[in-house]
Amino acid sequence: MSLIGKDLSVSELEDLLTAVKCELETSNEEVVVEVTSDRPDLFSAEGVSRAIRNYLGIGSLYSFGKYPALPIDLIVSESVSSIRPLIVSAAVRGVSLNNEALRQLMQLQEKLHNTYGSNRRKASIGVYDLDKILPPIVYEARPPEEIRFTPLEHTAELDGREILELTPKGKEYGNIISKSQNYPVLIDSRGKVLSMPPIINSEDTKVSETTTNLFIDVTGLEMRPISICLNIMITSALERGGSLQYVDVRYKDRRLRTPIFAEHFQEVSLSKAREVLGLDLSISDITSLLKRMGYWTETIGDEVVRAKIPPYRVDILHEVDLIEDIMMAYGLNRVQPTFPRVHTIGKPLTGSRLRARIRDLMIGMGFVEVTTYVLSNCEMMVNKPQLPKRPFVEVVKPVSSEYTVLRDRLLPKLLDFMSANIHVEYPQKIFEYGSVVVIENGTPKMSNHLGVVASGDRVGFEEIQAVAFSLFKNLSGNVELTKASSTLFIDGRIASICVNGTEIGILGEVHPQVLVNFALSNPAVAMEIDFSKLVYLESLFRG
Repeated sequence: MSLIGKDLSVSELEDLLTAVKCELETSNEEVVVEVTSDRPDLFSAEGVSRAIRNYLGIGSLYSFGKYPALPIDLIVSESVSSIRPLIVSAAVRGVSLNNEALRQLMQLQEKLHNTYGSNRRKASIGVYDLDKILPPIVYEARPPEEIRFTPLEHTAELDGREILELTPKGKEYGNIISKSQNYPVLIDSRGKVLSMPPIINSEDTKVSETTTNLFIDVTGLEMRPISICLNIMITSALERGGSLQYVDVRYKDRRLRTPIFAEHFQEVSLSKAREVLGLDLSISDITSLLKRMGYWTETIGDEVVRAKIPPYRVDILHEVDLIEDIMMAYGLNRVQPTFPRVHTIGKPLTGSRLRARIRDLMIGMGFVEVTTYVLSNCEMMVNKPQLPKRPFVEVVKPVSSEYTVLRDRLLPKLLDFMSANIHVEYPQKIFEYGSVVVIENGTPKMSNHLGVVASGDRVGFEEIQAVAFSLFKNLSGNVELTKASSTLFIDGRIASICVNGTEIGILGEVHPQVLVNFALSNPAVAMEIDFSKLVYLESLFRG
């Protein structure tokens, strides 16, 4: 309530939170808010209160003060390039903290770690008391025995390896850096250690209720997720007062001033908004509704509204995202429900029935179902699995180098999934039944594939062969294996899968070089099947 600037009843708060895409439960004086993952700006009380203020029209739209001093220097050593190469940072001066503010700040940090940070692997956040640090700050990698500091909430000084072995955070996240010869570390100009990313901060730079100046850094593997995390942390901290001080991050070949609050605009047309929402809105209606959701707007002619996206809104990628916000500001409860023009009785699609049957069979054989992204990149789909180059459906304006094409097979994504879970107990057995997009005669075609991978010290061709025969025995199909060749598999330990005379897939033992490319230390067997080629299954699962 103090952040909103207005007292609200529980029922009023519930209505407002629903309007800004949240759900809540109340218990005494505490509110538990459920937020979808596309709105990380709502992961703390600061972001939630900002959204409610905008919705109620309390105060002005988002703005912040800039600290008049020059940016802080942060020097990046080449030694981190092979471990954790990227860092962004910023400071907030004159912030006002109390116990609840600290709790919200730490909660936001962990929520971002678990989501955009992929449990600290892609992004990890450090928060420090700036008054205990003397810039310039250096981000470098050192041998673990040369790193010594007192970890957060500890009393004894430990070296880098002891931190991984003896502290709870080290045990939980140590696998991210434990195989490296050197560990990343942040130090100030006096040699004081700020943190050992992505594991733990130093007790010497701990933030408390008396802290008035914050220093925040995010390290990781890709610029987009670490920039998102920094922008959310900084804009939330600024809700507690104070002003922003930029940081000049100095790499060997470039200088980057962070946080990167690049101006981002998105247009929405009146005709498109009316078409999607089914509401008779005017340009002035759209402008006022977008303002309630925190946007600066301007009109372009009589048909288009141009919205400036606040730096904490990372979910606005398309015109439809703005239209969704227009509906939320308008209020779903104000829309009059109508009966559909056609009355039908629902039933599962043929494809859904087949998927359910395959899923049950694979789980029955001891495999765990996983789901990976349809979006991928050529490094993942071509180079790592040693597959020949081929045309893909490409993303015109990719927001990340990780997602530039649509996958045309499942096995590379499943092998990558395994490489991210090498710390899990072996043997490992996973499968995915999902969509791929292949180019046939210059035309993209979507197909449903089954991908299967098993890894362990005793897996072999016979095991994956048995899976194929067992699967199709239960699907009323006659399986034959024929000679095949692929750089993904070992010669002589590979076969094509033919069912009822139709070649539909491939199975075998994964080539050792492919295992190395995916950082897998145990042998693996794999199988991929294109179920769209089996016409007989349509009649089998119809009705």
